[in-house]
Amino acid sequence: MAGQARRQVLIYSGDMFNDLTGVPYVITMEVVDTPDPLTVTTIEGRHISYTRLDHTPKASLVDCLGEVTTGEIQTLNTRLFMVLTTS
Repeated sequence: MAGQARRQVLIYSGDMFNDLTGVPYVITMEVVDTPDPLTVTTIEGRHISYTRLDHTPKASLVDCLGEVTTGEIQTLNTRLFMVLTTS
């Protein structure tokens, strides 16, 4: 993401939502340096914090550094669902 301090995020909101021209943002999950119990580590070694959701302006997104696998998305969805339903 562009800005004062660049950070990495996973665009979580899905292709249909991301392509809606009337919506100026996407839903993201934070990519963190240090794993914790609320992260999923990808096969590329990135740690996605699935409880750190944010609305990120599309205009602030810059470089795509990679993609996550279907299995990783399923794990993120399952863990996020578990957090939301047990809170």
